[in-house]
Amino acid sequence: MSAAATRLDLRTRFFRVFARGHTRLLVATRGRPSWSGPRLRFLVLETTGRTSGAARKVVLLFMPDGDAFVVLASNYGSEQPPAWWWNLDARPEATVHVAGSSVAVRARALAGEERAAILPRVRAWNGLWRGYLATLVRDLPVVRLERLTTPPTRPG
Repeated sequence: MSAAATRLDLRTRFFRVFARGHTRLLVATRGRPSWSGPRLRFLVLETTGRTSGAARKVVLLFMPDGDAFVVLASNYGSEQPPAWWWNLDARPEATVHVAGSSVAVRARALAGEERAAILPRVRAWNGLWRGYLATLVRDLPVVRLERLTTPPTRPG
């Protein structure tokens, strides 16, 4: 194995270990700390599994949009949408845990003029998102998580 490949492999392993620890920290603290830089803000999205009905938690980058949260169903640039997107598509009510608070939300995929209007902000907000939007073949869902006045109901 070349030195460059070894460095890449070490970086990949480090990132995976870091990501697992970071996810555990954010889930355990209900999204605290919520950011690691001005444009790297994190939330914990709690959805209901579309087939299992079980609560599912995932850590996502988000962009604030007024009192809502904007996320991309990018799945790290994969051509397959992430499982959390399928869960929200089936049951749009969810809970966002951010900065130690829990917020009931309803997910809505932006479309048409509304999607076109927010895309420049999304591209400017995060370089990874900009890359995903430029390279993916599939239509990448831009999802707005809008606050609800009543908490979502969970089946069961």
